[in-house]
Amino acid sequence: MRKPRTGITLIEILVVIGIIGILLAITIPAVQYARESARRMQCQNNQRQILQACQAFEAANGSLPSLYNGTSLSYPLKEYDLFHMHSWRVELLPYLEQQPLRDTINWSSFATDPVNKSVAQTVVPVYVCPSGADPLSNMGWGAAHAEWPTGTKFFATRSDYDAMAGIQLLPDPGSNPLSTKFIRWGIWGWPDFGNGQFTGTQLVRYRAGKFRDVTDGLSNTIAVVERGGKPIDFLRGKPHVTPDNPNADYPGQIGWSASNTFAWAINRHRVGINQSNSTGIYSLHSGGANVAMADGSVRFISESTDFNELVRLFSRSGGPDE
Repeated sequence: MRKPRTGITLIEILVVIGIIGILLAITIPAVQYARESARRMQCQNNQRQILQACQAFEAANGSLPSLYNGTSLSYPLKEYDLFHMHSWRVELLPYLEQQPLRDTINWSSFATDPVNKSVAQTVVPVYVCPSGADPLSNMGWGAAHAEWPTGTKFFATRSDYDAMAGIQLLPDPGSNPLSTKFIRWGIWGWPDFGNGQFTGTQLVRYRAGKFRDVTDGLSNTIAVVERGGKPIDFLRGKPHVTPDNPNADYPGQIGWSASNTFAWAINRHRVGINQSNSTGIYSLHSGGANVAMADGSVRFISESTDFNELVRLFSRSGGPDE
């Protein structure tokens, strides 16, 4: 009598492999979705902490943090100077349990000066979205405070969150795209430019914003937005490679501790969400981006949001027709 054969047949193996493949096809996207959902929630928590720090700073100092702090420079400031002063994020450090880091800053020197290198290359976790790349392995660079291209490079860790000073609304194609009269200013202050243009000019004076300046209601006004993807310039999900910028280097300030010009702190005309990280709100989350409102709440705004609605949300008083 023949003994029954033991073991697994080829068909059984193929069936098992097929079942495992189906399970993986179901499980992996679910795991990835769960991880991204957790990262998005952490991103929202980061922005919530940033706004709470802004509120504490405003209560203690009578205004929001200035976009431009420290150094020996005095007004009027050249546009190039605005890349190198200490940023609003630096002033929030004591309210984010980072007082020792703030104490190491050399305030009389530029934020991009070698003496402040250790600060610029420190990762402040609350300023980094977890959906982005490792900030230490993906540092960006810029020019030191000397006219490019003679200036030496400095390297810095990024921030994925930015203070958008306002939004541009051009009434017709013939409008001067650089004129400040077409900017709907947000909560971050009152800039005064020498010739009425936000680039190619001098910043004559600047008053930091106050929550009482907002007449639209704090819950209706954007304060901090996602500007992810740095130090790469992204356009609709891809590096923005041009003949003048073959490496798609981010054109504005990439370091969290240094300031930026108003040219890179304004949401440009008709630029919606997740279109460009150098001219608008941009996240690494699918479908939209997180924004922090002036009252401390955080919203996830869809990519399909109408541009005029963005104008209303950015403006501290009124909207498209103010």
